[in-house]
Amino acid sequence: MGEAVRHRGPDQEGVFESEACSLAHARLSIIDLTDAGRQPLVTEDGRFTVAYNGEIYNYKELRAKYERAGWKFRTQTDTECLLASAALHGLSDLGDFHGMFAFALWDRDTETCRLARDRMGIKPLFVAEIDGRVGFASEVGGLLPMRDGWREDEIARAMYLAVGYVPGPRTIFEGIRHLEPGRLYSIRKGKLAEGPRFDVWPERETPSSRAQGQEMLREIVDGAVAAQTVSDRPVGVFLSGGLDSSVVLSAMRIHDPRGIIKTFTTRFRHHVDDPKFNIDADLARRTAERYGCEHHEIEVGAEDVIAQAEAMALHLGQPHNNSATVAVDAAARLASKHVPVVLTGDGGDELFGGYRRYQLWSFAGARIANPATRSVAHALARLHPRYHAWKDLLEAPDEAARLLTFHALPANRRRALFGTATDDAAVLERWRELLAGVKVNDSVSRFMALDRLTWLRDDAFVRSDRLTMRHGVEARVPLLDDSVVAFAQSLPRSWLANARHSKILWRSAFADRCLPEVIKGEKRGWITPAAKWIRVGLKDWMGELIEEAIRDQDWMNGRAIRQAFEHHLSGRNYGLIELWTVAQYQLWRRAYRPHLR
Repeated sequence: MGEAVRHRGPDQEGVFESEACSLAHARLSIIDLTDAGRQPLVTEDGRFTVAYNGEIYNYKELRAKYERAGWKFRTQTDTECLLASAALHGLSDLGDFHGMFAFALWDRDTETCRLARDRMGIKPLFVAEIDGRVGFASEVGGLLPMRDGWREDEIARAMYLAVGYVPGPRTIFEGIRHLEPGRLYSIRKGKLAEGPRFDVWPERETPSSRAQGQEMLREIVDGAVAAQTVSDRPVGVFLSGGLDSSVVLSAMRIHDPRGIIKTFTTRFRHHVDDPKFNIDADLARRTAERYGCEHHEIEVGAEDVIAQAEAMALHLGQPHNNSATVAVDAAARLASKHVPVVLTGDGGDELFGGYRRYQLWSFAGARIANPATRSVAHALARLHPRYHAWKDLLEAPDEAARLLTFHALPANRRRALFGTATDDAAVLERWRELLAGVKVNDSVSRFMALDRLTWLRDDAFVRSDRLTMRHGVEARVPLLDDSVVAFAQSLPRSWLANARHSKILWRSAFADRCLPEVIKGEKRGWITPAAKWIRVGLKDWMGELIEEAIRDQDWMNGRAIRQAFEHHLSGRNYGLIELWTVAQYQLWRRAYRPHLR
């Protein structure tokens, strides 16, 4: 099991074994590079043993607190804070831990193992219960050696076919689940039990004016970036050319005015001269120059997708249809030659209203909820060329179903391509469950909160964690620091997004730190040329994958999938999402075929 996740920690490895519990750990050394930081880490009296992944950014403050309580530290690691917390407080103060982490802590005296993930769910932790044993690992691959042969979870597969990833707590492997973030679990006598939550966010007073909000936002973001640069090794930045990574870089430069900051971005190579695919790479280069950085670029073409596709599928662990994975993987591969830690701009859009869908929902949400206006909109939508996408939204029975349509492949397309493998009820049930726990009244704020619980947690974090750790690089997300999240949740929605504008407070607070084109430009993200690659560089490769998938899966409608491929090649229709969904599913099947039954 430890060997299966060895790539996550190339610097050291260790194993703890007892009759009731065994822990294996692969370490990426970031803080306290000496052998004293080797894990699993054991208390001096031998009672507590911990295996831990991640970073606790306020560990120095915690160390001071535990030292005042009488704890004598033997290492300079943040890891030892978990041992001190267990010994002094029984882990009841996990709410004071600010960072990204997943850990397993064994208590010899009570024969209990405690498990937990950070409150945002940045770091992964999977678990399986088999024949009176409980296994856990940072990746699903770490659990597969527990038995010979795993069944595919058909409900998880249906959820993937709908939204392009598998929303937790399910996984594509029946019997393996993703632990919920912000909750303490315990294993005793071969049984896993849920414990108390520690993901309560402190309430903050809303700024009295927009000007005060801008000042507070700058101060909080700058502080979060400074806190997350704590490291005994160099820290770089993934620079996408957008608002968020530009702000992260500016804060890092403020924190370190003269230091060498290394930045990394992906540039795309394609067969047509279309500059739109490298607008962000160009902006990233200019932003790096503005802040005096040592900038590095890596170019990716269709042949690189083919070369890396099977390895990426293996490391992602589950089917994942976002074509931006190739950009993240390439940037991580590049960064690994220079730094072991990178800061990213993930989370800023979901917290501060960056996506166009929030603007649309600001205008249309209340109107669509009204039966009269929805009826008129439905009649008008019939005139739109993408009627079926609007049809799902306008016919959705409730708020959760409406919000799901912004991420899901239209239901008629799913049924045409995948037939009986589709299951709208499963994914909708999960969306309803999560939305019911969102305690805000404003519909746009609810949309943003739901995105943080679904898209961000099970799509963006998965790409970032698995594909950076594949190359022995740790990705940190300062815009999801506890202080930033708590502040964002205190803001009135009118400061975030409306029908005309996105990231209202964010843009005004950081206007002087970003290139004018970045401040004024629209949200793009990493736009890959994947759709164009399919028509030329990936044509034969994609065709082979599609035919293999149709042969292997009797639930796939071969005629409809081949037609979608042909129509995309001819330019008659745009079929990237459907085709990428089929291809990535088949790549996952290839990677994990020896473990499936």
